[in-house]
Parts: sequence; structure tokens; C-alpha cells
Amino acid sequence: MAFSLVGGTVLTPLRTISPGIVVVEGDRIVAVGNENLKTYKGLREVDISGLYVSPGFIDIHVHGGGGHDVMECSLDALAAIAQTHAKGGTTTWLGTTLTAPIDQIREALRCIERAMEEELDGARLLGAHIEGPYFHPAQAGAQNPAYLKRPIEDNLTELLEGLSCVKRVSAAPELPGGLELGTELRRRGILASIGHSNATYQEVVKAVEAGYSHVTHIYSGMSTVQRVNAYRFAGVLEAAFLLDDLTTEMIADGHHLPPSLLRLVIKVKGTDRVCAVTDAIAAAGLGPGKYQVGGLDVIVEDVMPEEYELPLGRGNYVAKLADRSAFAGSVATMNQLVKNLVQSADVSLSQAIKMVTWTPARILGISGERGLLAPGMKADLVVFDRDFDVRMTFVEGKLVYRDTEKKELEH
Repeated sequence: MAFSLVGGTVLTPLRTISPGIVVVEGDRIVAVGNENLKTYKGLREVDISGLYVSPGFIDIHVHGGGGHDVMECSLDALAAIAQTHAKGGTTTWLGTTLTAPIDQIREALRCIERAMEEELDGARLLGAHIEGPYFHPAQAGAQNPAYLKRPIEDNLTELLEGLSCVKRVSAAPELPGGLELGTELRRRGILASIGHSNATYQEVVKAVEAGYSHVTHIYSGMSTVQRVNAYRFAGVLEAAFLLDDLTTEMIADGHHLPPSLLRLVIKVKGTDRVCAVTDAIAAAGLGPGKYQVGGLDVIVEDVMPEEYELPLGRGNYVAKLADRSAFAGSVATMNQLVKNLVQSADVSLSQAIKMVTWTPARILGISGERGLLAPGMKADLVVFDRDFDVRMTFVEGKLVYRDTEKKELEH
């Protein structure tokens, strides 16, 4: 299939072209530029005047959506998640497991491996992110504490053998065996991420030396400054800010972090070292109600403290533990994160797009094919309007979602 998107504003995101054209042949982009590219004759033109087109969004932390969870270990569940997030502009995602018995995690990984071979409709399932069970109990958050373990108690190598789907592992490196885990992940080319950790700054430095290069959902599930007698000890948060070798991610749904902290993270780390993730659970795309995540009761609601920096208003939902003591992931899609970054955190549109495309692609090591509108890259595209509503999503040149209420976008 060959076609061109014409008339819209192209966000590559390293530059903005308006009006611009993106030309696709098969599963690849063959040209990006201004109106001079109309020399490509005989191609079907899709007029996106008044709209934006950017690389498809890359979400490296997704638990579920559309009423389904990765831990269901079902191809149907993974397909529903992929279709739900494609509606939000996601074209590439990592299926993220929860803290659970190792046998259940292994089953989920095997299912992800099968799904990758099936090439399910919707966003492309690129692989797996193992989040837990190797977490510090003091930073468990919404991870079920009943199943927490120390890396030294397991041979993760056995879990990884025969599975090529694992692209990322989040763990607390200060636990016994945590540094050895980081070294093994680095040897295998798997992204080692510091998550749900109570480490001190000194322990984080050792973790980076051992192979950890990323920090999971900054501010959530991590240590910060502690005072012991008269002395202050920096934690994971401060280490993430201070060490340029560490990239990080933030749940930019407007609930997990207020605008001031979103701006602080970007000011310190820059958009080259911080990406946005949904950390979405099964309830993404469903609305308010009572759910379960990893055996824990969860409530999805839009109730916020009156004194919160920027109240989001009705209909902006988030997941919380049933006692409302902590968040339990988000119910957002990626287009909502972009909207929040632009409208609430004063991030430019091109920089916000960068944080959900080019930056996560480089963090995950897939920037050779995804995350940028340029010749030779995979034709992963999202077309959205000024309200950040997604009109069309393409995965490798294939239309996987179209807003059927917008009749002007026939393809």
C-alpha cells in the first residue's frame, strides 16, 4: 500500500513542517517534506489539513486497557489492550507484568511471546516489561506485597531462557542479588530500570555501574532524602536528577504529578532523558468504577483535593487503591498525556511529542526504526486534532484505528 498524508502540520518531532507531507510505501516512510513532495504522482492522498501528524506514540509501561490486563495471559486480552491504546495514538508498547508468583509471570511472558508472533491488530506489542516482584517492601505502592521477593531468591536467568520478548525489567538494586541482576540484564541487552526502590544515592551509583540505566515512574515508588540523626541521605529521586547516565519516565496523567513537578523533571533532565508513560491498567478506556489490580482492590474516580495545583475537572479519572492511600496506575491513553504536558505543564507541542516518540525509542534502543518521521523509518503514524483527539493511527503503514465520526478522513 502506498499513500501520502498531505496538508497537515508534520511534527517529526525534531522539526515542524507546515503544511507538510508524509509519503508511505508498504511499511516504511519514503519521504517527509513540504508541498514540493507532491511530485509523488499516482499515490492516494489523504487530506489532513488542519490536523497534526507525528510518529506513533511509544509507551514503554502498559499493564492493560479496555477491561483487560497483561496478567490474564490471553491473546484476546492482549489484542484488546492493543486496540484500546491504538485509539490513543499508541503504535508501540511493552506489555508490563505485575508482582505475582513467578509461574504466573512466566505464563504472561510466554503469552506475550506468542502474541508478538501473531501480530495482533492495534498497537504493535514490541515485548515485555517485567515490573516486580524484586521490589523493596517500603516502596511497594500498588504492587501486591504478598509476592515480593529478593533477586537472590530466584534465578531470573531461568525465567529469561528461551524468551526473546523481555525488553525491560524494573527492580530494586539494593536488594540482595540486585546488582548481579543488573549485570545480567546488561549482558543480555535488556533495559535494567530502578523501580520501587529504597536505595540511597550511593547504592544507585553502584547500580548504574552494574548495568541499570533507567528509573521507573519518577516520584512514584522511590526513596528521597532521609534524615538519620543529623545527616541527610539522598535517595533514588535525587540520584535520578543528578546522574546524567540515568534516563527516567513520568506518568503525566495530571494526577500522579502536579504541573510544578512535571516542569521540574523536564527542567532538570531535559526532554532527551525523560519520556512519558501511561502505566495504564485494565480500566483504561472504561471510566469510573471498582476494579482489581494484582489481587488488590482499586477504585477509579475523578475526585481530587480542592487545593491541588491545577484541578483537572470532571471526567479526568485515575486509579487508586481502595483506601485511597496511593495511586494504582493510570487509566490514561498517550494522547491524554500529550494534552496534559502541553496545556498544564507549559511544554511545547513538539517537545511533548518528542517525549512520547523519539525519547522512548532511544531509551528502549529502537530508534533505528521507530520514533521519528524520516525516510526509512517504520510507517508508525498518528494523526490528531487541536483537541488532541486521535483521528487515525497507522502501524507499519496499516490503518489500525480511524475515528469513524469524522467522515472527512476516508482512507
